[in-house]
Amino acid sequence: VSPSCKQDSETKGEKEKRKAESDFVIVYVHWGTENQEATDWAQDKQAVELTEAGADLIIGDHPHILQKIDVINGVPVIYSLGNFWFNSRPIDTGMVKVTLSEEGLQSFQFIPCLQSNCRTTLLAGEEKERVLGEMRRMSGAVQIDADGYVTLQ
Repeated sequence: VSPSCKQDSETKGEKEKRKAESDFVIVYVHWGTENQEATDWAQDKQAVELTEAGADLIIGDHPHILQKIDVINGVPVIYSLGNFWFNSRPIDTGMVKVTLSEEGLQSFQFIPCLQSNCRTTLLAGEEKERVLGEMRRMSGAVQIDADGYVTLQ
């Protein structure tokens, strides 16, 4: 459910219902301005609203480029994973791997990839470090280690 497509109260009610019925709520949202590294006002507003409504993790897409990883009200937010599959040009992208337990989120890992020539490949070596470096530069509210594990601050 995209917050921009529903009334705020309706979206909040839906999320609260899911939270009551779920152990861990992951919200995957289509948002943001295409090809803009910085988050826009709607993303910033909606991330707060989604955390207040009970989201435990927010993963976004739509800008077609990577955007920052942040922490809002204790909730990890990755605003855009880039283009995992979109054939217009070679572009950095990524995946998220999370480990959950009964206590909640145990680990959060950003896995750098490259989408090029109709294929998405995992990055290694210097290219992996380059993309991790870009994510670190954008993501001042978290720490990202050499394997892409994210530490929330």
